[in-house]
Amino acid sequence: MYVHTYDGREIGLGEPQPPKTPPPPPPLQKTFISNIIAYKDAKERCQSTNCAIYVPSVLRDQAKVDLVVFFHGLDTCSPTYDADPQKVVKNFRLDYQVENATRKAALVVPLVLWNSPDRNQGFIRSAWSAAYLNAFVEEVLDEIGKSSKVRPSLDHLIIVGHSAGYDIMVPLAEQFECNVAETKKGALQKLSKVIAMDIPHADRHCKALEDWARSRPALKVFLVFSKAGTPPDVWTAWRKKNAKVPLPSNIQQWNMLNDKHCVLPWKYLYPLL
Repeated sequence: MYVHTYDGREIGLGEPQPPKTPPPPPPLQKTFISNIIAYKDAKERCQSTNCAIYVPSVLRDQAKVDLVVFFHGLDTCSPTYDADPQKVVKNFRLDYQVENATRKAALVVPLVLWNSPDRNQGFIRSAWSAAYLNAFVEEVLDEIGKSSKVRPSLDHLIIVGHSAGYDIMVPLAEQFECNVAETKKGALQKLSKVIAMDIPHADRHCKALEDWARSRPALKVFLVFSKAGTPPDVWTAWRKKNAKVPLPSNIQQWNMLNDKHCVLPWKYLYPLL
């Protein structure tokens, strides 16, 4: 009698092959025109807001996402973005940064018409009040859902502003200080980080950023400064005048002494997410 033993290999088929893992889905990249953020300028022209969305591969079709809302500055950082929010994403490597950050987040970049001669009339400021920002985030999640298997809900909100972004961030900060009801609802209830890159251009801006942190102790506020220019000078003078008032413990100050103004959003988004 002969006894045959088998080692698990099938005759003629070679080594068993592991099951194939499907490739990850590509990142989501799309542009849409907001129905929430629109306004008339001083010449009675209706201004819409064109927006770019980027969702990293690993967040595609997820039920919950963190969302970064990025407010760019004036169109003076080369190369210019020519009224195209996708160019803002590419020029500052925002897609690369959210894709490679340790903590992944979806990204939306609304195009803000800072360079309009009507910039200081307050139209943009009023269009981005707390109530409108909450509605805008829901609109962004709807847009992600249209291109995904699921419409995600928001886990955490992160607001990032660079330079002239103070025109939105300062009034918003003051709404938090004034305990406006909309700051305790919706997306703003889930605000976990504020990243201000060369934002303060006046004492009022400095105070607003500090008060924003004080109004919500669980909020992390990062102040990122370039090596020279108005924002770091204004901030240094402000802190010198208020040296006896300690900074809130939830504010971190990053002084990037080797980096110019336009480098900050190109380099420091992903380490702060």
